[in-house]
Amino acid sequence: MKNNSKINEVVNMLKKLVNNRYSIALAGAHAKETADEQSDIDIYLFVDETKPYQERLDIVKQFADSNRSVYVSKQFDEAPWGGSIDFYYQGTPIEVVIRTFVNVERRIKECIQGTFEIIPAAWTSNGYYTFIYLSELSFIIPLDDATEFIKHSKEQIKNYPLLLKKAIIKRFYSRANVWLDNFHYISAIRRIDLLFTTPIVLHTILDMIQVIYALNEKYYMGDKKLQQALEKLNYCPNLLIDNLQFLLSTTYNADYLGKQHQLLCMIRDDLKSEINKLMY
Repeated sequence: MKNNSKINEVVNMLKKLVNNRYSIALAGAHAKETADEQSDIDIYLFVDETKPYQERLDIVKQFADSNRSVYVSKQFDEAPWGGSIDFYYQGTPIEVVIRTFVNVERRIKECIQGTFEIIPAAWTSNGYYTFIYLSELSFIIPLDDATEFIKHSKEQIKNYPLLLKKAIIKRFYSRANVWLDNFHYISAIRRIDLLFTTPIVLHTILDMIQVIYALNEKYYMGDKKLQQALEKLNYCPNLLIDNLQFLLSTTYNADYLGKQHQLLCMIRDDLKSEINKLMY
């Protein structure tokens, strides 16, 4: 990886931010080997405790490119997904996610037991799913794991949890069904009410995608480059892949919107057939 030297320098800086134990991993597109020229460098920092906010901010500012903005979370566990540090280093955008060992262990335990949250977030189209913790652990690459926390966490989630699979399918299949037989959606199609119909189509598809991933026992890897990822799965309804552009487009035409609805219902039926075959 051509950014090895830069990554090592970032890792050495991050070590200065913590007290006591830590583990550090490469994440994002570089860990998934899907990086392109637009990709930033994603690093995960797992800790018991960090240094005080101002001290962390000063360390990062001294390290980062001086002509670019720097963001450092005041609390490293301030959000369900953890704290963050965003900065540029030698012209490359760097995003660091900071999580406590305790919170990661809690999320792993919840998901293995079939429990997760869907949390509204402006930066992800369908909400933040807490089972993403397991997804990320499945592909991150340890950079400094003297505690062996990353190693042990990976071992825990190596096999896709059956209870999580059932919980995701049940919840997201139900969500994907909310509008498909609802007369409000049908009347909105006849009215050509695009601000009503378009979000329904998008969110129904995104809910269906979660069902598809669970049926494949594959951890969902995030919103980016999603179409390519779906095409590589063992099971994904051809009606979805073949009609994705049509489903994600719109126009002031009731027949067009009606065809979208028809396709969604057919994909829903395909999913139900696969659920019955694999789960019951």
